[in-house]
Amino acid sequence: VSTQSTWGAAFKEMSANRAATGFPFGSLVPLWSRQIPYTMAKFFFFERVVQFFYKHVFTQPKASYPKSTQLGVTFASGYIAGVICAIVSHPADMLVSLKGKASNAGKGIGQIASETGTKALFTKGLGTRIIMIGTLTGLQWWIYDTFKTLNGMGTSGGVMKCSCPKCNK
Repeated sequence: VSTQSTWGAAFKEMSANRAATGFPFGSLVPLWSRQIPYTMAKFFFFERVVQFFYKHVFTQPKASYPKSTQLGVTFASGYIAGVICAIVSHPADMLVSLKGKASNAGKGIGQIASETGTKALFTKGLGTRIIMIGTLTGLQWWIYDTFKTLNGMGTSGGVMKCSCPKCNK
């Protein structure tokens, strides 16, 4: 693959190779198949894990803990959410990566998945991905809450009051 020095030349070359690369939107569906579940899991599970920590582990009012402890809860919650994100999005991420290999040119996602096998799609490289995504997600939430704290907004979480009839008896 040659490196183009201008956007115009690069666009022209990508357009010329449209059949092989799927330019401009050929990888959009596989990318969204990975990114949408990943992002949904990231936010949903972060909030749930923070709530769990403040309800079952750190049972005093959140404000009674120093900011360092609250930010520790943020990082741990982000890390756990990141582990779940890694597991949820791993098969789709594997397919996106495999789709880009020259040996898979012209193959559909279904064919690549079939040739790879279910076990490999769900497990190959997952440990490394868990460490990477867990750490990155934990740091993202920690940076976010640190910024909020520095600006007087406090950290995420706390126990939400349930509004269901069962809890309000």
